[in-house]
Amino acid sequence: MSNQGRTSTESTRQVGRFTLGDLVEERHGCQVWRATDGTLHREVALWLVPLDHEAAADVETATRTAALIGDRRVVHVLDVFRTPGELVVVSEWVDGEVLRDHLTEPMLPEEAGRIAFELARGIESAHAAGIAHGRIRPSNVLVGSDGEVRVTGLGIDAVIAGIEPIAGGDPVAADIHGIGSILYACLTGRWPGSSVDGIPAAPEVGGHTPPPSRILADVPESLDDICARTVITVVPPRGRPVLTSAVQVREVLGAALTDLTGARPPRPGKDPQRPARLPRVLAAVLGVLVVVLLLGWAGSKLIGGGEPAAAPAPSATSQSAKPSKSASARPKVVTYRVAAGRDFDPLGNGEENAARVPLAYDGDAETAWRTVTYYNKSLDKPGVGLLLDLGAPRSIGRVSLDLVGNGTDLQVLTSNEEGTSPKDFDLMAQATEAGEKVTLKGPNPPSARYVLIWMNGLPQVDGGWRGGVREVRITSS
Repeated sequence: MSNQGRTSTESTRQVGRFTLGDLVEERHGCQVWRATDGTLHREVALWLVPLDHEAAADVETATRTAALIGDRRVVHVLDVFRTPGELVVVSEWVDGEVLRDHLTEPMLPEEAGRIAFELARGIESAHAAGIAHGRIRPSNVLVGSDGEVRVTGLGIDAVIAGIEPIAGGDPVAADIHGIGSILYACLTGRWPGSSVDGIPAAPEVGGHTPPPSRILADVPESLDDICARTVITVVPPRGRPVLTSAVQVREVLGAALTDLTGARPPRPGKDPQRPARLPRVLAAVLGVLVVVLLLGWAGSKLIGGGEPAAAPAPSATSQSAKPSKSASARPKVVTYRVAAGRDFDPLGNGEENAARVPLAYDGDAETAWRTVTYYNKSLDKPGVGLLLDLGAPRSIGRVSLDLVGNGTDLQVLTSNEEGTSPKDFDLMAQATEAGEKVTLKGPNPPSARYVLIWMNGLPQVDGGWRGGVREVRITSS
């Protein structure tokens, strides 16, 4: 490896403002170092790629794109620059264990599903920004002490080493296979196909990898199905189409986790089943006590020689505890999935942080689509927004928003056609000086496929005015 651009002494080695510490690994003619940023006084990871490496130019292009991804599940690229002899890629230093160190034995299904779900969400954000990983392995998935899942090597691993060979050169297909393979390995402790990162290979049956349930008997059917529809070497069940996008994988994993835990995909360290179990136990105990008391009351009347009395009339409390017919017929609130979204700036330059749009409906309030910074609250134009496609006309009762900052003026507009101007939409509801959370409801729920979140006034920030959407939730009522 070239030493041009790097100065060395016995105690320190420098690359620009970075002091190199430990050499983490060498692979494919490149080095990864743990280093210290002398200006910001923080630890970082430095990838050093020789400029004469055949993939150096592609790595530079890919990592500059990867730097735009704001999803925390993707280890952030902080900087990309050149020295006289090397391309230097600076990324976060993450304290956590490499997933391969967790795969010495099968995990609980809930934990395996959670890791794959978080990985799918990170890859979904990457795909929305126009970049794929292409080579997901246990060695580039990190698990923090708090259970946080993060993926490294985006824009580097596949560019240097090549896309996962079994995917036939398709980086998106390689990512779907990679997510499914991580789930497979977490469930079984085996890697589908050849051994990877020291994880033993799963056995082959008839030239194919068997589904996880053939290796471990208690694999839930839902997770078994997901592996069969994502891992290329597993034959999918008859009538079950393969999954072709990170969005689809994330959705089916979320549904599987809901079925397994009785709650939304669990947060690290929490037992989502415990709150659901306790009320059922209490109800059973109370039911037994009521029966015992009633029998005791009736027995005392008979033993006392009095006339047998009728059982006590149900109290108002016991009557109200019974669900009425009208209550049982009450319609269930439906939360609609956003099928697609895009920035909507027809009265400006036509673009408003397009790559960040999926962060407004990724289920994570820590990520957000943000506007650019403007010189005044009213943006010097009629407005800017997000156009959300529900996939089909829906009866829209409420639109709930987690916003960036306090003081947003906005409108919720709807239409069954994908309009090109706010005038093509109907006003459902509006808010002025909204806080960080706002729910809007119109007098008559419209039926519409498209929902436009239109902002015409933004919160003040340092250096100007900027707003955004952390999460949007569209429901039937």
